[in-house]
Amino acid sequence: MSFVLVSTTGDRRFSLAGSDVLIVGRDPASDLPILDPAVSRRHAELRTDDHARVVHVTDLGSRNGTWVNQARAGHGVLRAGDTIAFGTVTFTLHTAPSTVMRERIVPSPEQALADIANTAFDGPTDRPPATQRPTQRLTQLVRIAQRLGAFGDLEGLLDTIASELFTTFDADRVAILLRSPDGGLDTRISRDRHGHIPRPVPRAIANGVADRQVALRTNDAATDERTAGDSVLQQAVKSALAAPLLGEQRTTLGVLYVDHLRDRARFDDDDLALLVAIAGIAAAAVERETAAAQLHRAARVRENFERYFTPHLAERIAATTARMEPGGTRQRVVVLFSDIRGFTAVAESLPPMLMARQLNEYFTMMVECVFRHGGALDKFIGDALMAYWGAPEPHQTDAQCAVLAALDMHDELQTLNARWLGEGRPELHAGIGIHQGDAFVGNIGSPRRLEFTLIGDTVNVANRLCGLAQADDVLLSESVADALADGATSTHRGPLRCYIRNDLRVTRHNRSAERVWQVERTT
Repeated sequence: MSFVLVSTTGDRRFSLAGSDVLIVGRDPASDLPILDPAVSRRHAELRTDDHARVVHVTDLGSRNGTWVNQARAGHGVLRAGDTIAFGTVTFTLHTAPSTVMRERIVPSPEQALADIANTAFDGPTDRPPATQRPTQRLTQLVRIAQRLGAFGDLEGLLDTIASELFTTFDADRVAILLRSPDGGLDTRISRDRHGHIPRPVPRAIANGVADRQVALRTNDAATDERTAGDSVLQQAVKSALAAPLLGEQRTTLGVLYVDHLRDRARFDDDDLALLVAIAGIAAAAVERETAAAQLHRAARVRENFERYFTPHLAERIAATTARMEPGGTRQRVVVLFSDIRGFTAVAESLPPMLMARQLNEYFTMMVECVFRHGGALDKFIGDALMAYWGAPEPHQTDAQCAVLAALDMHDELQTLNARWLGEGRPELHAGIGIHQGDAFVGNIGSPRRLEFTLIGDTVNVANRLCGLAQADDVLLSESVADALADGATSTHRGPLRCYIRNDLRVTRHNRSAERVWQVERTT
């Protein structure tokens, strides 16, 4: 005794004799090839047990599921007379003489293409299929697949899907619902044939299809126990089709819905099979556009962060899923201010566009120096800039990095001045102040617009040091000078007048009564 699978429509027949384990799938190389869009490439595994006269079924993670006697099954057992559905393609298990060898029926290309649009979903139909419908509907599917593959935005894609649903099913209303971040279903498209936005899709239909991941057809929605409800009665729905949009990980992305409000308008099994096929194409397109939109948003977020942080740190910050809210922490930071000396007079000597161009060139190089040494840009303030180290991640070398960045800024400005002088443009000279201390670090502003910044006396002291600095000076507070002194290789000063650390010379600044230090390179 052996087994034979026969489709409920009678157009497919597979003998299970001759092998213990068989792979069912859409791949033509499968043991049992089913060329249907609702069937995954490797859909299920069948293992015959002639002794027990059963067939063991294992779903291989298919998108649309394997159904044994109308119940979804990861693992199941088939006996003679049982039904099994691979996605929307249903078979009945029959017994056959054991001498019959397994037939591996590989349909011709024409038959295979026709199979795509000729699959019944919820059982056999009493009406014989029209001979011309498979070809017509295959043409529709090809056209739809071509149209949905040409979009670059989700809203345009959904609008095109809705138009195709109207054209294909002569429906009175169509709707497309997508999963929202909180897990609910948001109605993204809902309209009638006149373009009006009707009432929302009956939730009894939409939620049932989304939760069970099973397509639905009803031609008496008001009395059908699967769909009956107040919303169906209020909207006078006569017949309806709905199919889930299933993602690659078997997640429900949304629902496609069409209905008739006319008494004589009905949907048949072929309509449902076609909607399932369209849903498969639409789900892939929606998933593609959603992923593309997410990547685009992530790239924009990362790009915005890179305006203020080093690329490595910007990527880490952009990858966090924490919600940005007002608030912050108090932590130790190093703050740097740089300000151009005599900028007003320089600006008045050039036309506005040329001055803006020169200022942009200056800021570009200054910010590059900050990033080169691991700092972050806080803001531009006219012709000044504020940068900081130690937030959001502190390091023991923050003070040294800030000083090295300041000296690089001085060197780069000398290079710029040499070029500007050759071009007949005015030179720029800046003073820099650096201080280390505690500050409030976090998001300041309103829920509608937040700014990650630093606030406190540490910021004020750094700004005051910058104001004391003359052209090309780099002035340090004592806390920064002490941080540099930790690695000093030699000292030659009275009571703490000057010391050398590697190639840096740190000297008490005599032009101020405050305990201020000046730093410069020894080479």
